[in-house]
Order: sequence, then structure tokens, then C-alpha cells
Amino acid sequence: MKLKKITPFSWFIIITYIVLTVLSFRLNDVYDDTKGERINYLDPIKEVDDGLDLDKFKTYSVKATEEKRVMFYTNRGSAYRYGPSIMRHEDGSMDMWVSSPGNNSTQWDWIRYRHSNDGIRWGSEYVVLYPSPGSADQCSVCDPGVIYFNGYYYLAYTSTYDYGRKGTNNSAFVARSKYPNGPFEKWNGSGWGGSPKPFIEYRDDPNGWGIGEVSFVIKDEELYIYYTYFDTTGGYTSLAISNLDENWPLYLKDKGNVLGRTTQDSIDVVYVEEEDVFLAFSIENRMSDASRLTMYQSKDGTIFNKVGHTKSNINPYAHNMGISKDERGHIRLDDDHIVGYAYGSSWGRWSMVFQHVLIRANQ
Repeated sequence: MKLKKITPFSWFIIITYIVLTVLSFRLNDVYDDTKGERINYLDPIKEVDDGLDLDKFKTYSVKATEEKRVMFYTNRGSAYRYGPSIMRHEDGSMDMWVSSPGNNSTQWDWIRYRHSNDGIRWGSEYVVLYPSPGSADQCSVCDPGVIYFNGYYYLAYTSTYDYGRKGTNNSAFVARSKYPNGPFEKWNGSGWGGSPKPFIEYRDDPNGWGIGEVSFVIKDEELYIYYTYFDTTGGYTSLAISNLDENWPLYLKDKGNVLGRTTQDSIDVVYVEEEDVFLAFSIENRMSDASRLTMYQSKDGTIFNKVGHTKSNINPYAHNMGISKDERGHIRLDDDHIVGYAYGSSWGRWSMVFQHVLIRANQ
């Protein structure tokens, strides 16, 4: 039988497939860089051991229940809520900060806030953080991540000054307030208030997505700051650590990359004090009908391993999730855990749901 000649276009498809496959394996590796010299750049990375022998350590599983509540619904136009930061208090009350549309021209995103006295009935939402015109965060404020200590709520957010590259060249910013609904004063590079400056700045190829999507955890009186780093070659979840000083952004120590990024979204990290373990959650296969909730764990918060996932009861086309946790970023296994995430197959038209999940230690 005569073989069909392979056309130049077919060769292009084959080569592209091979390159993408190699990149996929590359991004699944775990890296470490613990020099602690700077936080604005990533030094050349080196491969290390994954740090967790799953045969020797207790592992955990996550299951999404059928119980869920739609917190925002849209079926037309450009409307959305995504990336909620959900804080639970000892009295059962809850606070939520979430990304939402801005003014549709000079300000792409604003951060809105809602409160609940019981975690069931939620009050009205309103904007608590805007971009500062003519500043380093003039384009947008989005991807809230909130922690509370020393009398202040610290709200980290993603933003950029760069109107020319819409959606890339981002950096991480932070603001603080004595109240969950503001008013917030932004970090200015040396203190609080005035013109905002990034506290973790992206200085690589401006065509890369950049830095942002912060998740906070406090352990042993240290602030763990997890954030997304994405340039034009690939992406990671990275870690910086600081003390709990009033001006803590001045004292960041770079702990390098803790997780490679492939099909998963940004992660939200918690610490389980009773188990002495860090857990991280993400939506895998984001924005597709195969989206699922994925869980990772770490014994010390610096190297994470995937330990499980669940697709059952998770809405298709899910993305940008956050999990409920206390003021220090902690949970108890027997808490009523809520995962909030956006969903929708049309870009910029995303509803948001609160999904109840169970987290258990494997026997």
C-alpha cells in the first residue's frame, strides 16, 4: 500500500504537538530558589526533590457536596464576579471581597465587598477599592486576597499601570484598613497612604501576565505570601515570607517557586493547625467543561504535592476560586468549608457560586 506523503502543514502540527508536550512536562516540575536576595525578579531556577513522600505522610481528600448557592448570576452582556477572598470569624459571621467590573473604560476592575452575620444570608455588595488614577495601579484592582493581624485587614490585589498591554505586565499591590469595608490606604513603597506602589513588582518581559493573585497565611508569627508568577515562557506559584511588622512589605524574603503551573488556576492556601499541614486549592482545567477542584498539600508550606481532585458537583467552565478561612488563613477539618468560584463559557460573562466541600484525612 502506498503511504500518503506528509505535507508541510502536517509536519507543523506534529512539531507543535511535541513542543507543547515537552513544555507540559517541564511545567509540572517543582522548583526551589531560597537565596532570599530579592523579590522583584526570579533567579535562575533549579530542580529539587518534591519534599514529600506520600507513603510516609498522612494525605487528605476533598469532596464537593451538592449544596451550593449562586451568589451572582448573569446570562447577558459583560458582567462577572470572580476570585473571592472569603473570611470566616469565630462568631460565625463572614466577609467576602470579590473582583467585579469597573467603569468599562479607564478602570477595568473594582473590588466589591459583602458581609454575612451567619454565612447564609448575605447583605448588599458595594465597591471598597478602586484604582488610583495616574498611578501604578491606574488600570485595575482585582484578585483580592485578605488577611487580618495587628488590628488591620490587609487586602492584596493585582494591577498594572500599562494600558497598552491590556491584561499583562501586572504586579502585586496591597492596601490596609481597620475595617473590612474600608476605607483602605495603599502601600506606597515605604508606608501606607498616598500613591500606590507594588509590594512585589514584575520587571520581566512586559508581554507576560506578570505577578499577582496573592493568598496569605500566618504561621509561627510569619506571613506567608503566595502569588502567581507568569512570564512569556511559563508560570509558577511562588512564595515570599515576612514578619508581622506594621511595614511588613519592607521585609520580604524570597522563598522561590513552590508549584509549577500547567492547566490549574491560581491557588488559595490554608493552614490546618490540628494537623500541622498546609493545603492549597485550585481549579484545574480552568474555563473548560472538564474543570475540577484540585487539592495540594505541603508539610512546611514551601513545596506542594497534588493529593486529589473532584469533578463531581463542580460547575463546568469554573475558574478563579477562593476557600473560606479564618482571619489568619487557618481552617479546621470539621469546618463547614465554602469554595467560591466563577463559571461561564463566554469570556467576561461569569456567574459565581458558593460550593460546600468536605475535607478529610485519609485513613
